[in-house]
Parts: sequence; structure tokens; C-alpha cells
Amino acid sequence: MKTNFRLLVLCSIISFTACETSEAPLTDNEAAIKSEEVTPNSSLTAKSTTVTTESALRSAVSSAAAGDVITISGTINLTQTLELAKSGTSSSKINLTGGVLNCSGQPSGSWGVKVNGSYWNITNITIKNAPDCGIVFQGGGYNYAYKVTTSANGDSGLQIYNGGHDNYVSACKSNDNYDSANAGENADGFACKLSAGKNNVFDGCTATHNSDDGWDLYGQPYTVTIKNCTASNNGFGTNGDGNGFKLGSAGQTVAHTVTNNTATNNLAWGYDGNGNTGHITITGSGGSGNGKGLFTRLY
Repeated sequence: MKTNFRLLVLCSIISFTACETSEAPLTDNEAAIKSEEVTPNSSLTAKSTTVTTESALRSAVSSAAAGDVITISGTINLTQTLELAKSGTSSSKINLTGGVLNCSGQPSGSWGVKVNGSYWNITNITIKNAPDCGIVFQGGGYNYAYKVTTSANGDSGLQIYNGGHDNYVSACKSNDNYDSANAGENADGFACKLSAGKNNVFDGCTATHNSDDGWDLYGQPYTVTIKNCTASNNGFGTNGDGNGFKLGSAGQTVAHTVTNNTATNNLAWGYDGNGNTGHITITGSGGSGNGKGLFTRLY
């Protein structure tokens, strides 16, 4: 009997202990899942939306949050400027990708797309026929434009302006932009001028057949980096200057960086400092067939 009693007590202790430790240690994978359940994470709430109409596109961008992916399918005809005012984060950007934005139905003088927010990825989009600039980055920063095509707009195709900073423009194309009101005096392929902020970069982009310049840094107060880019056949407007790369303006001492670029068959100069007396660093850049020559007013 004593033996049986001892066995009964021992079994009870074992049973009680087992109840206390029944939850086994979490594996690494389980721990990660558990952590996601209690830790806020933008990727858990991010939305992926495909839009085919202007109203759906405007709704998606106005409610966009970090990590969202907005895909444009086909062509959307805009009736007013599309403003990207929300901001993502450094680790979770907002993504706008795909499709064509036709801006021909917008009011006179309006931009196609205005990017006031920060931390956007804007990729694989064509923006065309805007009454003024195709797309303008201003105020915000840390945006990435990749394979964006701006074509046949009424001013510069892609412009960084009014404090826009830390924007990286890669593998983009800008062509046939023309400002008819000024006989082609202002429409550049790419512009980072007048009042843009710091740390803006153009890499691997192409500006072709724009009425003024391929690139225009007129009045830009901070260094701009242009690398691996091509400017060709610019200056077809009656009043267009026709430089491949216009690198500042009179009274400035801003040291821009120009590396491994090509300027061909532009109406005027391939590379023009335009009175900017800052030490412009031009490395590995060349070209041919420019109406007035390759380099001028570089210090």
C-alpha cells in the first residue's frame, strides 16, 4: 500500500508540473510571427491596388500609406493635377507604378503630377500632354523616379523645384516637350532649377528633342549630380537655347558634378556653364555634333 501511495503522489506531481510547462519554447519562426501580431508593422497593413479610372487613382493616392502599392492599368485621362501629398517612410515607401497618364484634358497652366510628399517610388509610368510641366517634385524629398517617361508636355518634362531635395531620378526619358506660349523658351527635358534643395541626382536618363535644353540647372543654389545621361537634339523651339546640359546661371558659384555623360546634335553647346563660376567637375563626358561646340563657360 505504501508503494502504491508513493506512486500516486509522484504521478500527481509529474502531472501538475506538466500543466505548468505545457507551452513549449517558440521556434525562431514562431517567435517572428508572434512578434508581428503585437508589433505595429506597415507591411501588415499595406494595400496593393490596381486602378483604371481617374477617380480610383485619386482615391488611392489621397489615402496612401507607407508600403502601399498603387498600379495604374492602361491609360488614365486626368482632368486636373494629380497631387502626391502623403509620405511613406525611409524603410517603407509608397509605390506608384505602371500605365499612362494623359493630361491633355487639364486646365491651362497646370502640371500633370505634383509630388509634395516624401518617400515615394514612382516607376514605369508615362506622363504626357500636360499643359505645363509633366511631373514636378517640390517641398518633399527622398523620392525615387525610375523609368518615368515625360513626353509632349507644355513645359519641362520632369522638374525638381521649390525645395525638393534628395530625389534620385534614374533611367528616365524626357522628349518632345515644348512651351508654345513662349515659342519653346522654357521646356527642358529635365530641370532642377531656381529653388530646388540639396542632394538631387540624375542617373542614366535621356533627354531628346526638347524645345529648350536637355538639362537646365539655371539658378539652382545647391550641387546637382548628373551621371551616365544623354542629351541629344535639343533646342528645336524658336526661342529655345538648345544646350545639352545647362549648368547654372550668371552670378552663381555652385559646383555641380557631371560624370560620364554624352551630348550630341544639340542646337547650341553640349555643356554650358552659363555664367556659373563654381568649379563644375566634368569627368568622362563628351559628345559631338553640337551647333556651337562641346564646352563653354566652365570654370
